Amino acid sequence: MTSDPILELYKHQFAIISLETTGISPQHGDHLIELAIQTVNWNGELLDSYETLIHPGIDVEGFQIHGITDAMVKNAPSISEIVPDILSRLNGKTLVAHDLDFALRFLEPALNGNIQKLKGICTLKLFNLVSPDSGLRRLEQLCTYYDIDISLRHSAKSDSLATAKLFSILKNLFSQQFELETFMEGFLHLTKIEDCPRERNLFIKRKEAKNIATIQKTKLYDLLNRLTSNAGDSVPVRQYLNVLDRALADRILEEKEIISLVDLAKDYKLSKDQVMEIHEEYLRKLIRIYLLDEILTNVEMDDLNLVSELLCILPKELDLLIKYERTKIPITTPGVQKQLKTLAGKSVCFSGHLNCKINGNRIDRELAQQLVKERGLRVKRVVSKNVDYLITAHAEQFSGKGRKNRKAMEYHVNVIDERIFWEMIGVIVDDE
Repeated sequence: MTSDPILELYKHQFAIISLETTGISPQHGDHLIELAIQTVNWNGELLDSYETLIHPGIDVEGFQIHGITDAMVKNAPSISEIVPDILSRLNGKTLVAHDLDFALRFLEPALNGNIQKLKGICTLKLFNLVSPDSGLRRLEQLCTYYDIDISLRHSAKSDSLATAKLFSILKNLFSQQFELETFMEGFLHLTKIEDCPRERNLFIKRKEAKNIATIQKTKLYDLLNRLTSNAGDSVPVRQYLNVLDRALADRILEEKEIISLVDLAKDYKLSKDQVMEIHEEYLRKLIRIYLLDEILTNVEMDDLNLVSELLCILPKELDLLIKYERTKIPITTPGVQKQLKTLAGKSVCFSGHLNCKINGNRIDRELAQQLVKERGLRVKRVVSKNVDYLITAHAEQFSGKGRKNRKAMEYHVNVIDERIFWEMIGVIVDDE
């Protein structure tokens, strides 16, 4: 019984690749500076999207064409670092690119011999088969011809998405003019990679790179980098936050305000990491205020983006802070509020891995400590006579195994099951 070619095609996946380079010839020293891979099926449905800038190791040329600067690729991964991400997305799929020969000239050397010879589908050649007399060549010309939106020309992501739409149109037109088996025999080239590495998901996108470059040009960023790397003993969080409140009231950081902040950090011998922790706490409290109605409006998001930029906090860090704040459950039960007053100042220590989840996400140690601190309790890293409660995922199976457990038994510390503890302090966790 022979397999149905249509069913085989429906199972097939295509890796649509587009790239930006410093020039036209890798043999003459040109390098990749941006790459995007869109994974689609026969129906054109997008299954996976990957894009990143690439540090070329040389000065970037051709800004007027691709809009990429040296500052934007400064923090980007090198091509060798993203080879696993490329290979994992090519493996088991047919490669597709517009002007495939040009793409392969840069791609094959970059893969360090992991693939001897890449084959795939060139949408330019496929177009010439479907419409041999048109004379069109460039991607933007074909997109105009087929009414395909290409929002940002010479952007790897935009070009790859446009190429995916173009490919979907062309392969349908080809299948109408020729036998479907002809397409399968002539164009399907599964890329097979032995011992294919797992993807690492290293990337820096254009928008993030521009934001990083903007932050790194600021006076505050420059001065923060000059602070000591040794953490100070005294951290004047309240004093620093008060200065921040005054400085950011108009959402403008003037030079004298920046100098005041840095001078305060120097006076207390704060490290850059300590200052950034205070900046994140300021931003976290602002997020918390905006989330009182559980909605972040466009105006509120614009303000958060502005404040995070002024405080040298990257967009991805802001996203993490927002995600974290959304997971927190406000305490509204009067009984819990009363109980928390009696627990205020008590100290807890966590033992072993935690099992409870909030909204499907397991509570990690960092989140657990934050939830405890915000409810007025203190967190201890080690068990001592001053620890009031030891929190463990399986209190009923508690034994003297492990240093913390032995110390808890020695000092007669109260051992509480994790789920019961969260209920005590008003954190609603998922049902088991």
